[in-house]
Amino acid sequence: MALARRPHLRRWLEAGGYHDPADLDRLARAIEPGRSWVGEVLAAGLDNEAAFFEEIARDLHWPFADLDNASVDREALGALPSRLVFLHLMLPLGRENGSLQVATCDPFNSVGQQLVRDAAGGPVQWIVAPHSQLVRRIKALYGVGAETFDEILENRAVSDALDDQFEATDLDDEATDASVVKFVNQIIREAIRERATDIHVEPQEKSLRIRYRIDGMLSEAAVPPKLRLLQSAIITRLKIMAKMDIAEHRLPQDGRINLQSAEGNWDVRVSTVPSVNGESISLRLLNQNEEQRYALGRLELDGAHEDAIRELLAQPNGIVLVTGPTGSGKSTSLYSFLSEINAVERRIITVEEPVEYRLPGVTQIEVKPEINLTFANVLRSILRQDPNIIMVGEVRDVETAEIAIRAAMTGHLVFSTLHTNDAVSGITRLIDMGVEPFLLASVVRAILAQRLVRRVCPHCAELRPYPEDELRKINFPLEQYGSQFYVGQGCDHCRGSGYLGRCAIYEVCQIDDRLHQLIVGKSSASELRQTALTHGMRTLRQDGWRRVASSQCTIEEVLRVTAMDAA
Repeated sequence: MALARRPHLRRWLEAGGYHDPADLDRLARAIEPGRSWVGEVLAAGLDNEAAFFEEIARDLHWPFADLDNASVDREALGALPSRLVFLHLMLPLGRENGSLQVATCDPFNSVGQQLVRDAAGGPVQWIVAPHSQLVRRIKALYGVGAETFDEILENRAVSDALDDQFEATDLDDEATDASVVKFVNQIIREAIRERATDIHVEPQEKSLRIRYRIDGMLSEAAVPPKLRLLQSAIITRLKIMAKMDIAEHRLPQDGRINLQSAEGNWDVRVSTVPSVNGESISLRLLNQNEEQRYALGRLELDGAHEDAIRELLAQPNGIVLVTGPTGSGKSTSLYSFLSEINAVERRIITVEEPVEYRLPGVTQIEVKPEINLTFANVLRSILRQDPNIIMVGEVRDVETAEIAIRAAMTGHLVFSTLHTNDAVSGITRLIDMGVEPFLLASVVRAILAQRLVRRVCPHCAELRPYPEDELRKINFPLEQYGSQFYVGQGCDHCRGSGYLGRCAIYEVCQIDDRLHQLIVGKSSASELRQTALTHGMRTLRQDGWRRVASSQCTIEEVLRVTAMDAA
């Protein structure tokens, strides 16, 4: 199809952002008369998608719709089978003067248009809409996996999905006819695509709610309205994948799934608990694909903190603790520390529950309380294994703490975690457990506190001025960083949140002679903290301001995460 003979085609492509003659010729060669070609242009990428489709609509004399602001009559959604909607991206918007209004991003898809006319059983009014908006609205209105949900209800294939022969956990395996298997795979695949770390399947009184945790925040997934009908089948399928007892509904269970897909591999931890509306099931997704996940440089510490950490890693013995709530990235930090000092001349042994990621060259042990393989029991044994460095997943009781202290006193470098709100509270927490203060003061080298904050989405970030009086109220260092910072406005890349990904903020408390004396003297946590601050320790909030100034985070996000910080 020569562009010279199709000036309107050139105009459409130029409106979409193509101006280079070579790009225009390449796309022209890919477009064949008599068939749909919009897919090729979308795959090549458009700088201005809305302008591209608006120009097409103008030349075809079709209406154009901005679906982000358009209303949709939910009664019209049932006019077309959801499988047809998903397959051809044709969304019924409503009815007007007896015609079904249908939005499409491909006016040249004659096959899809004929199927829509057959299903509608009457006149159809076509409307052009941008591809990304159409995909987003279809997913929100019909719910993830809706096309498979229709198939299940039509074929009543629920019983097939519970057969043990469908235990494959390959997300790309569509060979089976078990529709529930496909539906569950679609839910997990959608979570992976959205970068979720957790999936929660929660039975409600009249519905089944599915939520994803993305960048630390929960968001509800759009699902078909009658999903509660398949509650038992979905949960049973997940239990089969996790190799749980599907006949046990009264007690909590834990399991594990190894997932494979074209995108890579995931280790999934599965947990069920009984509730008044049925079993609630949670999945923790651990990505096994990222290369160089654990390196000190990837923690993005500032210069002073990185120097302090490197000094600690060079110590021959002692204890280094990392504190923070669940999901604050403590394990990632510890793995990064171990990767930094992992060498042939050092023997490193870890005791974890569970072992989340495999570290080459490190002996990793997973505790199993059901057979009395506890942190304390394993620690006693590995001290006879001639280790140089020991990592204990968590100090939960005085017995584990005392063995770790004894290991540090006999020449071992020990890393572990605690659940406390800040760094200094780690000391008082161990004393509350029953550990003698003089022992703590002699072996603890440093305590780190950390939190994860959401990054500003780079695709929609805009510079925004903040009122200086508001910044002074939160003790923001105006003189050092100024009062203008980037804020995400919300876009397709960040699901409208303005945030994409996460980074960490830190608080590093090194135990010096002054703190040593206060610990032995059983001083209060507030006195310990004030002394540490006086002698150079930066709080989590203060480290957060550094992230704000470097355009990585927002002031609102730092305030949200450090609400407990007196700053």
